[in-house]
Amino acid sequence: MQRSALLLGFLGIVAAVLIAAGLAAGGYLAGRGVAASRLDDRFVTVKGVAEIEAAADLATYPLRVTMTGGDLIGTKARIDDALQQITAYLRDYGFGEDELAAQRLEVQDFFSMGYRPEGLTEDSRYMLAQAVLIRSSNIDLVTKVSQDVGELVRRGIVINDAGGPTYIVTAGRLKELKPHLIRRATLAAKDAAAEFAATSGSKVGDIRRANQGVIVVRARDESPMIQEFQSAEKRIRAVVTIEYLLAR
Repeated sequence: MQRSALLLGFLGIVAAVLIAAGLAAGGYLAGRGVAASRLDDRFVTVKGVAEIEAAADLATYPLRVTMTGGDLIGTKARIDDALQQITAYLRDYGFGEDELAAQRLEVQDFFSMGYRPEGLTEDSRYMLAQAVLIRSSNIDLVTKVSQDVGELVRRGIVINDAGGPTYIVTAGRLKELKPHLIRRATLAAKDAAAEFAATSGSKVGDIRRANQGVIVVRARDESPMIQEFQSAEKRIRAVVTIEYLLAR
């Protein structure tokens, strides 16, 4: 019995030692894991910006006429005549049939309004408005005709100018420019990460996370008097946000 008790006691001591060693090893490995995790979490977030100048590849310009009269049919006939003259003028100017489109006719009957303008007479009961819309990739021609619109006035046609042409960078053009912009913005972000790493005694590792961000189109010559759509020359900017891992 005494020998059995001694044997059991010895085995218990051995088991305790093994358990303690296991716990110590587990704690060591766990500590290494936390250290490795913290090392992997060392990263820097940087932004890269790239800009290029590009011309709009589409322009729209509505030539809108407005007329009033007491005879609805007669006023509509005058509108039709004005639109025909405008269309003929634009064809002679160099625009094709597929670049011109008549817009919807707008009709307003002032006598049907709950509040009538002061001084309204039977001769000005109706107001009709309609436009011929130019939609063309010939940016220079659209710009030129907008500058020569006074010729229509000399022909007796009064144009309601809505502020000139609208210049657009189409989705197709942006798709062509996007790879180059993103490439430049990404290189700029990597340069910023390398500069940060150099000052912190680290090296730039792999990309941890990346966000392409947005592409912004602005007027080339920004001014409070010039909005983006009024400028045929654009400044296109791409911004990317990238997280780089840092290694010692």
